[in-house]
Amino acid sequence: MSDITAIGTIDTLVNKRDKGLMSTQLKIKDILEIYSIDREVNRDLGYHRLPKLVKYLDSIDSSIGIFFPSIVLSFRGDPSSYYDMETSTLTIPSNQRLIVIDGQHRIKGIESFLTKSNIDTLKKENILNSYLTVQVYFGLSEEDEKKLFTDINTNAKRVSRSLVTNFDTRDIYNILVRELFHSSTSLQVAKVEFNKSRIVRPNNDTFITSVRLKRFINLIIFGKESPSQKNERQIKEQYDEIFSFLNKLFDTLFLVFPASPGNVLSSVLGHEPLQNAIALYIHEAIIIENENEVKWLETWEEEVEQLSNINWSVKNRDWHPYMMTGRKNSQYEYQSFIETSTLDLKDIIVKRLS
Repeated sequence: MSDITAIGTIDTLVNKRDKGLMSTQLKIKDILEIYSIDREVNRDLGYHRLPKLVKYLDSIDSSIGIFFPSIVLSFRGDPSSYYDMETSTLTIPSNQRLIVIDGQHRIKGIESFLTKSNIDTLKKENILNSYLTVQVYFGLSEEDEKKLFTDINTNAKRVSRSLVTNFDTRDIYNILVRELFHSSTSLQVAKVEFNKSRIVRPNNDTFITSVRLKRFINLIIFGKESPSQKNERQIKEQYDEIFSFLNKLFDTLFLVFPASPGNVLSSVLGHEPLQNAIALYIHEAIIIENENEVKWLETWEEEVEQLSNINWSVKNRDWHPYMMTGRKNSQYEYQSFIETSTLDLKDIIVKRLS
């Protein structure tokens, strides 16, 4: 193995000049060479999560490709001997290992996919030579690494977002939805309609409108479609952590959904009654009832990932009793859901996952 180079600026962390962070991109084959997992830092690997990731990787040749959130690594030791400030180049020696803070399941899922006996050679090369965004931390102690792992996976906060919400008189849900869309590659790939109140099916495969996304979020957090003044106040007071939670939730959710979830000719996921049913299921599965603050299970990802066990195809007969034909007797005919079927659809999800 030869040395690996990464291009990017090392920025010092706020009030911690002995610690730094670089954002860069590395080929998957290089990440597989340099990563190491420290069990003192990471939780045990959830092997039940790997088959879903392997299946997702198999869709790399689809029209929209695949998306993985960034991998977070820690460079232990002094990087000054390996970093060229003039060219902003970090040279990672062949014997250096970077500790995985966030992304161990993605990495292990990739390794599992690459060891499949029936994998196409060209697809394998495509994966290995694809780039992933990587964030590399410098100067962290083992305790810092453990804390960062916990922050990312439970209550990560976005710095300064609360300053915006405290002094912004606009609707807090409008702010939240736009911020999420601009931050979440998953939502961008799925597509959100901001300019129109409805999506004309079946030719438009946009997943959701911004108005419906607000309802979807409120159903997840509070279990109801319309927020009260108290709900809006709670969103403002906990904006940073709720934003980070939802950002990660959408990444997790779209990993378990099929590609192009808004395509109603193949999937039922683009319809509002089912989207609301999914939101209610998530609310009941992961949100902890609390009068004063919004709280969720630390293991919420595992609950959301259970949705990969549902067959979201329009051909799945579980859905048929609650479906109706849209634009009937035209070339644009498609199957949609009866508007009042949300609770029935949620019951189907619960039954299938119980």
